[in-house]
Amino acid sequence: MALQESLLQTDAKIFIERHGFQLPSVYSNFPHEYLAATTQVGIHDASYMGRLKATGEDSLDLLNRMSTNQVLNLSPGEGTVTVLTTDRGRIIDVLGVVNQGEHVILLTSPGRQQTVIDWLDKYTIMEDLVIEDASLEMTMIALVGPKSNMLLGLNDIKQTSSKDALSIQSIEIGGFDVQALNQPMGELSRYWLITEPESANAVWQHLTDAGAIPVGATAMDAVRVNFGIPEFGSELGEPFNPLEAGLIGSVDFTKGCYIGQEVIARLDSYKKIQKFLVSLAFDPETVVSPGNELLLDGQPIGTVTSVAPEATDGVLKGLGYVKAAVAIPGTTLELEGSEIGLANILTFAQPYGPSKD
Repeated sequence: MALQESLLQTDAKIFIERHGFQLPSVYSNFPHEYLAATTQVGIHDASYMGRLKATGEDSLDLLNRMSTNQVLNLSPGEGTVTVLTTDRGRIIDVLGVVNQGEHVILLTSPGRQQTVIDWLDKYTIMEDLVIEDASLEMTMIALVGPKSNMLLGLNDIKQTSSKDALSIQSIEIGGFDVQALNQPMGELSRYWLITEPESANAVWQHLTDAGAIPVGATAMDAVRVNFGIPEFGSELGEPFNPLEAGLIGSVDFTKGCYIGQEVIARLDSYKKIQKFLVSLAFDPETVVSPGNELLLDGQPIGTVTSVAPEATDGVLKGLGYVKAAVAIPGTTLELEGSEIGLANILTFAQPYGPSKD
């Protein structure tokens, strides 16, 4: 459930539609909000994210047989990122799976809740498993930035060495019970704060009073792109497989069968990946939009998929898919239809790290 609009309108100037929700585009100004989220601590209404609740003794077992990563041995309080794929190895959605003991939380991409439920139901035969959409039963707030853990009083939180690992713990904020789910945005700290809808406004107010800066959708888009985080629809979905999309860190090549496993294993073993998702840098004056073709020596070799709303540190960033043969950091590409526009490949976009092998 979204935070009450009356609270959000306290500082917000412009509202935009975001995944079916009306969210603030900007609270104060873009540079201030982006700086807060990347150097201090920002707070963002993440109501648009999907939250599912899986109950039953076979929850983790079925998810383990349906997705790319090892989830079967998750202890209560532990979680990981995994990918649901078709039998052709194509992405249905990227899930955050967290064992809560009595149930399992599944975080989905915005608007993908019913698709994920239907896909899992299709393969649920005799298993003890019930999955329901809990998005309206719990509110989710994102706390983003390197000082997020300090604001939450989680200085001693256990740090995991694997970028695909998640953790969750119960905390109290302003007298209200909150589940703090630790899921970094690449190298940037982020906590999903899950709480009852009735207490969400008070939790938000307590955190802003403590120093968290409200961050609108525009700055959060820029954070996502600058830190190389793919988004469903732009970089994720059935046109892509997990290895192309930089999700190799959430693929366990040793755990055994799952739907799409044979295709993904073959792509990896025989180096048959056709394209890779990369982070791009453009000159700030470059006019570039998602969908623009990327060229090398005049030949099309890729496509821009996302562009940050504004340049940061004097550099405009983006994401795009380029052919595997030329996906080399440091390579300079041209932009179709632009006489002066150039794109430099910075790095592979791998939010959950490289292969564990």
